[in-house]
Amino acid sequence: MPYICMMRTDIPDGTLQVLDLQPNTSQRNLIYDPPGQTKYVNHCDNDTVATTNVGGVITTNAAYTGVAAYLIDNIESGGLAAGTGALTAANANTIALALIARMAAGNTMTLAAANNIIQLTVINTELSSAGGSASTGTITELLQILAGDIYTVPAGTTVEAAGVAALNNGSFGTTTYRSTYDTGSLKISFSEGSLSEMVAATFTYLGTASAAVVVYDDTGAIYVP
Repeated sequence: MPYICMMRTDIPDGTLQVLDLQPNTSQRNLIYDPPGQTKYVNHCDNDTVATTNVGGVITTNAAYTGVAAYLIDNIESGGLAAGTGALTAANANTIALALIARMAAGNTMTLAAANNIIQLTVINTELSSAGGSASTGTITELLQILAGDIYTVPAGTTVEAAGVAALNNGSFGTTTYRSTYDTGSLKISFSEGSLSEMVAATFTYLGTASAAVVVYDDTGAIYVP
């Protein structure tokens, strides 16, 4: 499942569309056709998270959406050694910005790459439980958020109690996000259609030339049709 991610900050949401994928979302037969593939490409959400510690119980101050919210809700800090509970809000915010910056630069977003970014801020920490931590994240869910899907952690969510992380309390909501599938029309779009233009350094918006999107496969490698 490829993930189409908006790299540029100067293109507003609701502006960039991929219209040459099949079936067309607004024209498809609701009975016979698979899910629509034409879509807007929007930025990922990334609220700045904040928490309150009352007697060792750490809770979110408000409802938060996006990358940092996902990280604080799914990562055990230091879990590859002696786990130290959840990420702090400051660390979640720092890591989220670094992950988004890596995506905006058009670099790979594999599990190893994401873990490297995480460990620049918090050592012995990983996105998933692959190395033996209690973390509950996955690279596909992170890619889904970077591609514009909305992950929400409710207000007052307990992320840590008595030094133990309380993870995976948030959820993906019902949004206008549409999954993209690796179809023939996607390959054509990449070779000679809309996506071939959007991923090119020559793509121009309001006089500025730079690639607009990066597309990942479900491992976080750069998609190759």
